Amino acid sequence: MYKIVFEVVEVNEPRSINGHPTHVTRPCRVYKLGDKMTLRVPPEELVMEETDAVCLSAFSAIMPLTGAFVRGAREDWDYLDKIQFFRCPDAERPVVFKIKRIQLEQEKKG
Repeated sequence: MYKIVFEVVEVNEPRSINGHPTHVTRPCRVYKLGDKMTLRVPPEELVMEETDAVCLSAFSAIMPLTGAFVRGAREDWDYLDKIQFFRCPDAERPVVFKIKRIQLEQEKKG
């Protein structure tokens, strides 16, 4: 079992991608530097007491990757469990998270 901590390391100002005005005028309102979102895997569950904020857009993009974040790579070309940063899917003002994987002690069955 693992705990995966997503810590906000960058909150970007809005910027145009195509030269047109952005649809937003301020950085992300959900996250600030240092905020954390913590999941326990398996099963994929949010650890609310260790989570500062949750953006559903970022969370829904993260969830499909959680299994890959905690499995051991079996081939040299397999990089998914080595990803260290994740950027939310907001194209105009993305938030960047640093990913920290913590292996939890396995409960002993008695």
